[in-house]
Amino acid sequence: MSNDIKHEQEYEIFIKSRPRKVVGPSISFEEVLRLANIDTDGQELGLFDVDWTHGNEKGTLAPGESVKLRNGMRFDAGKSNRS
Repeated sequence: MSNDIKHEQEYEIFIKSRPRKVVGPSISFEEVLRLANIDTDGQELGLFDVDWTHGNEKGTLAPGESVKLRNGMRFDAGKSNRS
């Protein structure tokens, strides 16, 4: 049995305003896009944005990055508006 299992915990978060239950301790850029039902097949991941907020904290994720989960975190994901 792995020590990681002891640290896994379920978190309630919101992705594009929809509640989701996910297992932590963290969530990646790619997982947020998948949970937001965004199809990235054949597309450059840099064309997508993932922003998160929790209370007064906020941040962004880039491809390959993760953030430590906390209950109530809110994620917004979608196609970038950068040209």
